[in-house]
Amino acid sequence: MFLFTTPQSQSRETQPANPVVSAIRQGAERTGAGFDYLLKTAQRESSLEPTAKASTSSATGLFQFIEQTWLSMVKQEGPKQGLSQYADAITESGGRLSVSDPAAREKILQLRNDPQVAAVMAGALTQKNRDQLASSLGRQPQAGELYMAHVLGARGASDLIRAVASDPSRVAARDFPEAAGANRSIFYDKAGRARSVQEVYGVLAASHASTQVAANVAQNPQAGQGEPPVAEIAAGLREGRAKGLVGLFSTGGSRDPVSKAVANLWTTPPRGGTRMASLEGGERYFPRSGQGETMMSDANPVAGAASVGASAKAVNAPLPPSRPSDLSQPDVAAAQPARKRRSGPLDLSSFMIQRSGA
Repeated sequence: MFLFTTPQSQSRETQPANPVVSAIRQGAERTGAGFDYLLKTAQRESSLEPTAKASTSSATGLFQFIEQTWLSMVKQEGPKQGLSQYADAITESGGRLSVSDPAAREKILQLRNDPQVAAVMAGALTQKNRDQLASSLGRQPQAGELYMAHVLGARGASDLIRAVASDPSRVAARDFPEAAGANRSIFYDKAGRARSVQEVYGVLAASHASTQVAANVAQNPQAGQGEPPVAEIAAGLREGRAKGLVGLFSTGGSRDPVSKAVANLWTTPPRGGTRMASLEGGERYFPRSGQGETMMSDANPVAGAASVGASAKAVNAPLPPSRPSDLSQPDVAAAQPARKRRSGPLDLSSFMIQRSGA
């Protein structure tokens, strides 16, 4: 009896929001990163599973942070996010980050499984990679290129982008052996063939196409110089331009005629060999076939004249040339008597070539 009804307790209005998605949204708001970008990154990295663990590396959590990247982010962003005690416990030696206390180290690494902390760190990492790529490339990176930096680091993503431009057929695994070992599905196809840098670029960028990379992107007039400008969709539909095409691109555009001449051509009725100017005071012209032609009904000329309106005035316009006489005569071919039909088959012997010895 409840096949087509939904209990009130399970309706959309009463269903709780997904806590993982809510955490990602909060992380985007706190760091200024794009929510769509963070959500798609988490979906690709862990399928929105906060405790996901990679089998080929130390990557763990919603955004699959490896240990060194996570320690670096906690060290840099921890004080801003109320994690100063963890940030102070992290030290650097020989270019590597470590925590002397094993218990504190375990707690710091376990924070990767907390969706709220992981989302904030992912948002901060996204902004950091964005700035580094913009400085390296001389333009703002696309969403797919930001994801490359998430997988390969900002320097690795920059190297991949440059390799695509210089040598797109180069095998990517040769330049990124560690990343290829941890991400075989990206650097190798199902048959085990090593992908080129161009193919790897496409695989990494595919899931982040048309994705917002930042919540509020400030427009820098000097950024992205040398790139073709993004065309405004309705650039040609500004006032006074392409007036007749507004209806194709906008539901709130002009509803006026394409031009007044065209409107008058179809709306002004002809009367007595002249055309009445029923719109404003300008003169209107319309071709007619002869001076004696009249379009007004002979049965009721008074009613026809009254329908024009008191504001209309007659316009005496020059007439076009008269119809050529040869076009006015009946068809010559139709006047000629029909030829007699051939009674027998067509004789083709006269057209045949006589061959010797045949």
